[in-house]
Amino acid sequence: MSCFWASGISGGEVAAPKAAVPKAAVPEAAGRETALLAGTVRVIPDTCMDIIIEINHTRQSISSRLCGLQDCTFMVEQGRGGDRVTKIAARFYFWSARLFLDLELGETANRVLDLELVQPGCNREFEPLFYHRSMGESISWLEGYLLERLETNRYNPNLYNSIDYLLRAGGNAVVKDICANSCVSQRQMERLFKQNIGLPIKRIASLVRYQNVWGEVVRRERFEIMDAVHRYGYADQAHLLNDFKRFHGIWPEQARRAALAWR
Repeated sequence: MSCFWASGISGGEVAAPKAAVPKAAVPEAAGRETALLAGTVRVIPDTCMDIIIEINHTRQSISSRLCGLQDCTFMVEQGRGGDRVTKIAARFYFWSARLFLDLELGETANRVLDLELVQPGCNREFEPLFYHRSMGESISWLEGYLLERLETNRYNPNLYNSIDYLLRAGGNAVVKDICANSCVSQRQMERLFKQNIGLPIKRIASLVRYQNVWGEVVRRERFEIMDAVHRYGYADQAHLLNDFKRFHGIWPEQARRAALAWR
């Protein structure tokens, strides 16, 4: 249901050890200790939510923020400041964040919130992170922290059946069929999506479809656009290209070159 990433406070890159993972609850977990790179970075809609914890060793302070699900791309400037800072984060698939967070997600989409304001006392609970000697230790601790807050009573079978249908279809599904799969009215299902995910059904389906196309663009040696048009239910090539640019900000070939340049 979640995975982890981290940035360290010193130069170079050091692979962090894999943390112990309770497989039933958290399918994958991995971490990296790496220095922050200066420059402008494109942030694309990844159908995930993040909790980012910033440990400032210089000021002996901890802050945290919740990055809601986004449906647009934006550019951010990142670089090194004067303080010694470590960042560690938990990333949630769009369908799982609500199981760990005691808040409705309808007002979190396309927003970055101070986690202390929406989950009071969390920064104090994160203080053990000050004393860990490795990123692997911090990741393991954060896994345990989150699993203690896993609320299975928030699981709604109608919602998750619809999400399963949507994912299996690669996002190529209309709202009517998504609702019919769970025998739930569209009005009720829209309310469940807004409350538990933060975005409407149609927008989530579009994001899942875009992410499937992006996966093919960046992973395949040769991206066959007409095959993708057919596979994901686009009207034509122009429809796919414009939909991709709407979410990514640039055309597929430009996005592929930019991604490969980061490897």
